Amino acid sequence: MLLFPLIAACAGPSDDAPKPDDTDVIDTDTAVDTDTDTDSDDTGEPPVNQPPGAVEIAITPTAPAPGADFSVVIVTPAVDPDGDPVTYTYAWTVDGVAAGVDSPTVPGASALELQTWAVTVTPTDGTDPGPAATASVVVGNGPPSAPGLTITPSDPVEGDDLTLVIDPVAVDPDGDPLTVTITWYDSGSYVPQHDGLTVIAGRYVDNDETFRAVVSVTDGFHEPVVAEASVLVQYRCDALPPEAMSETTFSDARAYHGIVFDDDGTLIGFDGSSLIKSTYTGTRSVLRPGVGYIQQMDRLPDGDFVMGDSTNNRLLRVTSAGGSETLASDVGYVYGVTVGPDGMVYVTNGNVSRVDPATGVVTSYLTAGSGWSAHVVNFNLDSTVMYIGTIGSGDVYAVDLDANLDPVGSPALYASRVGSGWHDGLEVDTCGNLYVADYSTGGFYRVETDGTVSAAVGADSTLYGHGTMWGNGIGGWRDDAIYQPQPYNGNTVREVVIGFKSGDTVRTWNGVAAPW
Repeated sequence: MLLFPLIAACAGPSDDAPKPDDTDVIDTDTAVDTDTDTDSDDTGEPPVNQPPGAVEIAITPTAPAPGADFSVVIVTPAVDPDGDPVTYTYAWTVDGVAAGVDSPTVPGASALELQTWAVTVTPTDGTDPGPAATASVVVGNGPPSAPGLTITPSDPVEGDDLTLVIDPVAVDPDGDPLTVTITWYDSGSYVPQHDGLTVIAGRYVDNDETFRAVVSVTDGFHEPVVAEASVLVQYRCDALPPEAMSETTFSDARAYHGIVFDDDGTLIGFDGSSLIKSTYTGTRSVLRPGVGYIQQMDRLPDGDFVMGDSTNNRLLRVTSAGGSETLASDVGYVYGVTVGPDGMVYVTNGNVSRVDPATGVVTSYLTAGSGWSAHVVNFNLDSTVMYIGTIGSGDVYAVDLDANLDPVGSPALYASRVGSGWHDGLEVDTCGNLYVADYSTGGFYRVETDGTVSAAVGADSTLYGHGTMWGNGIGGWRDDAIYQPQPYNGNTVREVVIGFKSGDTVRTWNGVAAPW
């Protein structure tokens, strides 16, 4: 039996049948896809373009003159995220209307005074624009210059006229009319009656005041340009006031022969039986009752007070809280009490003794001599001289001191006829002048560094100040005034404004600042 193979015939796919996914044909020699059919994962879409970022611009000059060119400049270029090159288009307007200028520079011939020119700069990568930036400028309207100000005199004293000198004057680059305003301030307070003045009359100028002039200039288009100048009215060593500037009696304060000031803004004085604390505004309280009979007082370097108790012939130490103890006995009928640059206490009872406040040890310092008997003492500014206010002669004596503040030689006459005798207070100011209270005449005198003697208060002063002490500038008490007890006016206190501060504020000893 013959067997013949049976071969089945199969029909091929029709043209309409779906084609399978294309398979890349790779030339094995070149590794190149030789298939030209579109792969099923190709989209056929080009990449999406990204526009440039923002640009920062400015116009220069900022205040162009009429007829002058001005330009817009790129301050910070726009950046294209795709790395495409960026170019810019320019569109100018003048007073809000298209100017027909599409370049960075506006020709000066097109720019008229007071026109407002604006430019819009748009970055582009050639396909898409980025965010536009706009800037504007006003032609021919620059701000005025600031004026130069000086107040003369530069170191005025009370009663001087103050003149405001404006040089150079403010100038507007475009010739616009300027409005100038002048205002004045006295120690920080606006003084409307001085508006517009260039001269302040001396009757308004008082010592220890600061005058400030403010000048404002505007052209009407810009914020005002402001300049100012100021001066402090203060007496100088070469321009002493003819007499003290003012006197005031504090009827609520209490003091007899001595005064001392505490750091909390109170004055401490003796009312005949007790130590009384008085504030500048008139509040009183008892610091220490029953303290004997107190004469002069001063403050120790540690903050305690030292007082002469003539009833018990002693020095009394008193704390700011009112505690007390005997500092030294056997100092005689003590009157004057002065703490020196060395912190020692110098006591007068006709003679002068020196007391160590740490130990209470009393040593003889000066013995009364022919023509003088010590009642009060003080030191010059460099601690090389002790001044001695006397009893009976009206003369002030002086003795030279060595580096240890020990006397060198004998006291000699320094100033005569400072009153007629019995000096009850002696202070020194920052210029080295002496201020002496004299019981015999009821006067208060100034002795200048050349020995000239004059009245420290006006001729109409009628209330005698028995003692002297500079204010400390705390709690209202002035540091340019000397305060004086008035035992013949109800133990009240007189304020005498001197115009200078205590010599203690500048005192030196052996070339350096006094140590307390």
